[in-house]
Amino acid sequence: MTFRFAFVLVPVALSGATASAADMTRADIEAARTRVEQAYQAKVRECNQRFVVTACLEEARGERIRQLRPLDHAEHQVNADERRRRAAAARERVQEKEREAVQDESRRKTESVREAAQSASAPPVPGARAPRANPELHQRRQAQEEAEARADAARRREAAAERRQKAQERQRKATESQARQAEKAASAASGAGGKSTRPPAAHLPTPSASDIRALPKR
Repeated sequence: MTFRFAFVLVPVALSGATASAADMTRADIEAARTRVEQAYQAKVRECNQRFVVTACLEEARGERIRQLRPLDHAEHQVNADERRRRAAAARERVQEKEREAVQDESRRKTESVREAAQSASAPPVPGARAPRANPELHQRRQAQEEAEARADAARRREAAAERRQKAQERQRKATESQARQAEKAASAASGAGGKSTRPPAAHLPTPSASDIRALPKR
């Protein structure tokens, strides 16, 4: 004996068309799955009222599986799209931090060069401070001051180079941390994406003695 019934229609063609399933959002998938489950539970109640329920229940379960299959596929697509968007956002954050680090380094380098140029072009000590009667002493002091200015400029350059190296190290660590976080988020989403809740199989009623006696004899 074969029982014919129709399940509720969902918002997409459930014939396995990937293009239609790909257009569904997560809310559409959940709403469609809810309608399929409601239709299945209604058919189970109808089957339980029949005298022979096994075939009716088997057909109901088969129809439920056929209608849920494209919804499961659509959900996998939505999960994959979300993982791709999260990974792209993580890459964009890393690239933005790299751009900021480059701009900051360029700004520091410009300031360092300007400071070194200002130190190198600083005017010597006014001649009024040097004894006019001893020009040799005045020249030694001027040479010493110029040497100190060059040494100061060299220290500034070394400090700027050290700052650049530290900034590059911080950026490298930030990039590695961002990449690890993106991989963990994608892995967690992938592990949870394929799960779907299924209701337990309906309990078949036990035939009564009168039902058994009413069975046709062979």
